[in-house]
Amino acid sequence: MFSVPTRTQYGIRALVHLATSEARSSTSAEIAKAQAISPKYLEGILGQLKTSGLVLSERGAHGGYRLAREPESIPMREIVEALEGEIRPVGCVDDSDCCEQGVDCLPRRFWIGLKQAIDGYLDSKTLRDVIEA
Repeated sequence: MFSVPTRTQYGIRALVHLATSEARSSTSAEIAKAQAISPKYLEGILGQLKTSGLVLSERGAHGGYRLAREPESIPMREIVEALEGEIRPVGCVDDSDCCEQGVDCLPRRFWIGLKQAIDGYLDSKTLRDVIEA
């Protein structure tokens, strides 16, 4: 069935750590230890979050990662898509030509509705909501 990939779960945990940390920034080692995530795996996740503009990194003795914006201005959909790409329960949601039935496929309407529901929920929640839940 549907499940959220580990990469996304860990990415959200790392962002929650950064959002709730009293320190100005945290190293990947600090986040990995606090969140029980493999440091090497976390580095890749933080790299994706940096590339997507969700975190900033600073080098040096007092360097580390920090949020690029306030938690209330980071929609959960942006986080999920930064780590996994666009959310698609099935391929035909965006491409009706991927199967023989095309636009006449009745189940496709269901999948489109599911995608809209997921997108709507993720758009309605921010990182701040996760922290305060």
